[in-house]
Amino acid sequence: MSSHNLPDYEAERDGFDWSRFFDEADWDAPEHLNIAHECVDRYADTDRVALRYAGSDGSRESLSFAELAERSNRFANVLETHTDPGDRVVSYMPRIPEHYVALVGALKAGRVWGSVNERYGPDGIAYRLDDCDAAVAVTTDENRDTVGDALDDAPSVHTVVTVGGGEPGDVRYERALADADPTYEAAETSGDSNALLYYTSGTTGPAKGVLHEHRWVAGVAATQYYAVDLTEDDLYWSTGDIGWLTGVINTLGAWFWGTELFVYDGEFDPADWAALLDEYPISVLFSVPTAYRMFREREDVLDGVDLDLRHALSIGEPLSAGVVDWGEETLGVTIHDTYGQTETGNMIINNYPTMELRPGSMGKPLPGITAAVVDPDTGEELPPGETGVIAQRGDYPCFFAGYWDNPEKTADCFVEGPDGDEWYLSGDLASRDEDGYFWFEGRADDVILSSGYRIGPFDVESSLGEHPAVAEAAVVPKPHPERGNIVKAYVTLSEGYEGDDDLTGEIQSHVKSELAAHEYPREIEYVEELPKTVTGKIRRTELRDRTED
Repeated sequence: MSSHNLPDYEAERDGFDWSRFFDEADWDAPEHLNIAHECVDRYADTDRVALRYAGSDGSRESLSFAELAERSNRFANVLETHTDPGDRVVSYMPRIPEHYVALVGALKAGRVWGSVNERYGPDGIAYRLDDCDAAVAVTTDENRDTVGDALDDAPSVHTVVTVGGGEPGDVRYERALADADPTYEAAETSGDSNALLYYTSGTTGPAKGVLHEHRWVAGVAATQYYAVDLTEDDLYWSTGDIGWLTGVINTLGAWFWGTELFVYDGEFDPADWAALLDEYPISVLFSVPTAYRMFREREDVLDGVDLDLRHALSIGEPLSAGVVDWGEETLGVTIHDTYGQTETGNMIINNYPTMELRPGSMGKPLPGITAAVVDPDTGEELPPGETGVIAQRGDYPCFFAGYWDNPEKTADCFVEGPDGDEWYLSGDLASRDEDGYFWFEGRADDVILSSGYRIGPFDVESSLGEHPAVAEAAVVPKPHPERGNIVKAYVTLSEGYEGDDDLTGEIQSHVKSELAAHEYPREIEYVEELPKTVTGKIRRTELRDRTED
């Protein structure tokens, strides 16, 4: 008998109904549903730990569900003084316990929570605060000047809550919580009540506010159960920042099941992360491909580390077969790839522990989600092997309610299929094989057209990454008078290698031996680092611009 939560993917998918997860809620969901109550308050009378925190300064702290419930009660009472139900509360903070308290407290009070990742400067903060007419900004003393600069262009913000100090007129977090009532009844929200407002990264145009409702929690609970395979005995390290929706998905999805979450406030460093994996009995790790690739480059830091991992997952970009093999050999687990967007509110195409893994594949849709590869112009489903746009029916709980105050943009995301039903178009290209596995090929504007061939960047980058000299690689089109474009690769080298003509020829031959003749990079440029977004994704747009120039 399987010890996993999803013993038989096909059987579960065939008989699935979303009431399966709404029925797990304490309240009568979805008619009566509050994320904070379902993820925190209902565990307040247990002795379970909700959060185990490690600071980059060496500090350590644990927070039980009971303590998290009380502190978030106090924060909710503070918000009652300064806001109305439905007001937007936006944070700009590191991964510290106070951040998680504020998140839960805002949802508990029926406010709409959003967050901005700390890598954004004043302009990025101001745009988001102003676009959603935020009422409250929550920050830290260290970030107060940055937020202050942003407030000049965000007139709707009338209250700043500051942890660890602040400026005259701020609500001092510590003092305000100490003075607040420790009791609070969670707002009687429904599944249709607004809950979360997170912005896209803005790499393909102005950032869009993506709105999710309280019913969202049922969708993320499903992924944490089926794909992340969580149990109440796990210690779960999701390395994502809650300045991005992925961090909130994994945080609240874990707490829905009463699972203990590990949080570290520092940036990625292989040695530091290895030390934390040695210090804490982390059983489930969820990170990004860049982290796993860098671990592979510096796997010596794992020597002597006592790993407790039983499961690992990745999101952001596809994983190459080489990284999957490395995970099995070095970490002792298979790293499972997942796929989702801010709009989907969740990882909605995944690899599952009991399902056959096909390295390089995104996996299959979450039970309860209808996904396909379609022609974006006609909405017609494409047969296996043909490339099209990843699409879903928008009828699952964590699907977005729309772009904030932008119904036209929302409508533009959909296409009507031949049967009259609508598909949500993700903008991501993929194909599907005969067995229903999805295979990512890139964003529509990442595909390279060369001599009449369509070349997806992922296969080429994966092949490049398997050469021992290559630490990371990205490929883009370079204009060519005869071929239209050629494939150009930007490569960062592993330690001990020098980028010369001999190495270039060797790398090109390696790719030719693995892929079709037209796919190898006819030009390779060696660089110190690749440009990346704040979430660690490669900024191919910047590389394309550099190539054209």
